[in-house]
Parts: sequence; C-alpha cells; structure tokens
Amino acid sequence: MAVTSSRYGRQEIFYGIGPEGQKKLKKGRVAIVEMSAIGTAVANNLARAGVGFLRLIDGDYIDVSELQRQSLFTEEDAHEERVKAVALQEYLQKVNSEVTVEAEVTMLDGGNVDSLFEDVDVIVDASDSFETRLLINEACHALKKPWVYGGALAASGMVKAFMPGGEEPCFRCFIGDEEYVPGEQPTCATEGVLCSTTSTIAALQCAEVLKILTGSDMVNKNLISFDLWDNSFEYFEVEKDPECPVCRGEYKYYGKVSGSHTVSMCGKDSMQIIPSVEGEVDFEKYARVLEHQGKVKYTKYTLDFDDGDVQIKLFKTGRAIIKHVSDEKRARAVYAEYIGL
Repeated sequence: MAVTSSRYGRQEIFYGIGPEGQKKLKKGRVAIVEMSAIGTAVANNLARAGVGFLRLIDGDYIDVSELQRQSLFTEEDAHEERVKAVALQEYLQKVNSEVTVEAEVTMLDGGNVDSLFEDVDVIVDASDSFETRLLINEACHALKKPWVYGGALAASGMVKAFMPGGEEPCFRCFIGDEEYVPGEQPTCATEGVLCSTTSTIAALQCAEVLKILTGSDMVNKNLISFDLWDNSFEYFEVEKDPECPVCRGEYKYYGKVSGSHTVSMCGKDSMQIIPSVEGEVDFEKYARVLEHQGKVKYTKYTLDFDDGDVQIKLFKTGRAIIKHVSDEKRARAVYAEYIGL
C-alpha cells in the first residue's frame, strides 16, 4: 500500500523539526532496552514519528498482569504468551512500513551490549532493573553514545538524557555510591504503577530522542521529576561527580561476563536463569526428552514445559524462566534437573 508524502506533515511544520529534521529522523537509529510499558510506548511513538531504525531488545514474554499498562498488547497475546519483541515488531511494521524494526529476543548483558549498541545513535532505557541501567550507563560512556533514562514507580517518574562528553554527568554521578540490594528498594511489584505514569515517561523520553536525532540544542540537561497524583513537576540539576568511577573509565558491569546467574522477574512471581555459556538450543530434541514428563509445546522462539508442578519457558540461547518460583535455590534446582546447569 502506498504511503502519501503528507504522512509526517504535521510533524514537519513543527518549528523544532521541519523537513530537514524529518530527513534526519529517517536516518536515525535507536535501541530500546526492554519492551516494558515504557518501552512499548516509546517504540510506538518513534515508529510513528518516522525514526528509520528501531532495535527492540527484550527476552521476556507477554503476561496478562501487564495489560493494565501495556498499551500495544492484547489478551490474545498474553494468552499465547507471545515474545514481546517479536509481537511488537510485527505490530510496528504494520504501523509504519517505512521504518526498519529489528527484534532482539535477548536480555541485555555484558556479553552482547557492544553488538546491540555500537551501530545506533541513541539508546532508550525502559528497564526495571537497576543493574541493567548501570550497564547501559557504563556502555554508553565507553561507546560515547547518548542515552535517555526513564524510571517509574506508582504515580511518579523521572527522565533524563545523558549525553556523552567529558564535562557531562553520567547516571553514576546522579545516584552516587548507592548500591542495589534486592528486597530493600520499592518496586512496581510492591508499590504499583499507573498507566498514565509510564505513558508520561515515554512521551518525555521520545521528545528527548527526537531532539538528539535532529541535532537540537534544546536537549534538557536537567532531571525531570514528576508525581501525577500530587500534581508536581520539577527539574533538578545533576552535577558531575569528580570522583565518579565511571567517568574515570572504571567499569563494574561493562565488559564483564559473569557465570550463570538468577534474576527475579518483577511482578511475575518467577525467576530467570541465565546460563554462563549461551548456545543454540534444539527445541525439537528437548521436546522429545521432556514430552514423557509433562506437556511440551514450542515455537521458533520459545519452548514451554508443564508437568503440573513445574512450569518452564525456555529460550533458544538456554535462558529460561521458571514460573511461580520466588526462591533462587529452587529455581536453579529446577533448571539443573530439567535442562542442565
């Protein structure tokens, strides 16, 4: 179906973009980390704005508990437990056939971050993982890439564009020496989150991305903080920390590939096992092994196993989500028993 030349007309007459800015957007390349409520909204907005290339990075599947805030997925998607990145890729290609959308069914880590970030212009953080943000910050500092942070909790949110450069602060400058301790920080699973909160964050992030891609001098240097329930909207200056280890090139996460590890899934009562060495899992072979122990079904991207007690979603790289398990030792035991660790 032909696309008319007036598709971006309302955007091109906006003084901040114009026809030349639209051409820059068409050449722009953006990576979005995690297809969360924020990430899906960001991807939708950027695709409709005509950003030429979008890389969707997410290794999770769609769950019905997310539909309250996920604006682009359906009950059918959740029922089929479709892989987020692929489902969104298919949707966005129908939204705008002029945009190249690439689905990366993986979790961002120290082993793949270079290949996922090196050829893009901007990275958008839509993660709910503190460690993932620290990795994004370190990788973008090393690769000299701008990235846009976004965090949501209940009715409040924060957004900031972190720009490369010797005098610019980084995310570590912002958080200081704060370390993540599981169970001690509030999360969306414990405090809840509003759809309007995630939508607002995505809108603010997209505006910053459009500014960066068009070379605007209007990129917001401040941290934007808001609370939709308290009707507050504030700006805070983030100062560069002269003692910041990241700014000195000392990285804790970037360039580091650890052994197998376990990650809790926010709001899903599940644990994720990431093997120390990833490979190409033969689903047909695994299905034959597991079919005598329970129900097995698989697609191009995932294999599902259910014996009435244990439920596993296995991905092609060997990464797996152990459902309805909140204990790390139990999750690793299940993985070892059914898949091998």
